This record gives sequence, structure tokens and C-alpha cells, in this order.
Amino acid sequence: MEESDKRLLLQIVSKGFVAKALKEKIVSATSGPMTSILAQVGRTAVLDTHLDEIAKDAIQPAVRAKAYRSKFEGKLTWFEGRKWEWTDICYCEGRLRPIISERNLTVTSPFLETLRSASIDPSPMVRRVAAEMLIRELDTIGKESSALANQFACDASPSVAERGQFALKRMKERRT
Repeated sequence: MEESDKRLLLQIVSKGFVAKALKEKIVSATSGPMTSILAQVGRTAVLDTHLDEIAKDAIQPAVRAKAYRSKFEGKLTWFEGRKWEWTDICYCEGRLRPIISERNLTVTSPFLETLRSASIDPSPMVRRVAAEMLIRELDTIGKESSALANQFACDASPSVAERGQFALKRMKERRT
């Protein structure tokens, strides 16, 4: 897509009624590339104020996980394209490297409140994102980190439980 086409598309998306319809579709769709659509619409700030609703109410777990990750990191990222990168020019070998762009969110969410909300999501995909953020911010959370780490360590999903156990182990190492 040409730059001018991207700008025109983003202008259309930025219209209030189009943004509202897109948000409703992203939240209510049971299938389809809604995570990619959320990421691409993230080029503009039109859905920033709706990320809480998307994170809590979207039907697709991948969409909720993307919304929570964006809230935690304070930015939205999207796939921009690919660029050829030579690995060995003598043998004409190379690979296509993905280009990821990002934009800071215009709204912020309380980290601990968002973490609590993501930790009780029905999807292990979302709880895994929450456990990952717990590990990342273990030093700054305080007393609540122990309860959350125990909750994650007892999770039915092995990938979430592993992250919870890692957080507990890390907290124990720091105490000694």
C-alpha cells in the first residue's frame, strides 16, 4: 500500500462513526483477523480510549491479549512490512526482516488494576501476558506481587503456571 493510500485510510478510520463501528466489530467478532485490525487501527489514537472495553469484552482471546499488552506497555505496535537483509553477500544469502512500528498511547491505565483484571481473564493467552508483565515489573509492584505470583503458579495452564513459579523463585532469590 502506498503512503498516500495509508493516510487516506487512516483519515477514514478516524471518523467517529467509522471508529465506533470498528470497535464494535473488533469486540464482537468471533473469528477473523481482528487482532491485526486492532494493530493497524492503532496507527491512530482513535481506539485508545476504548482499549479497556476491548481488553475486557472482546470475544477473541487474542484481541484481549493484544489490548492488555498494549495497555501494559503504553504503546500499540503493528506490522509495517518486510525489508531484505543480507546475511552473506558472497553466497547471495539473506532474509526478509519484519518491520514493526509503534505509537505511544494517549491514555494510561493503572498498572496494578490492569494486572488484576488480566490475571482473572478466562483465556490462558491473556493470563500469560499478565504473568509476563508481573515478572517484568516484579520490583515495582510491592506486596501484591506475591499473591499474584501464587495465583499464576497454581494456574491450570502450564505456560501461565511456569511463569508464576518463575516469579516466585525470583522473589525468593531476592529475599536471600
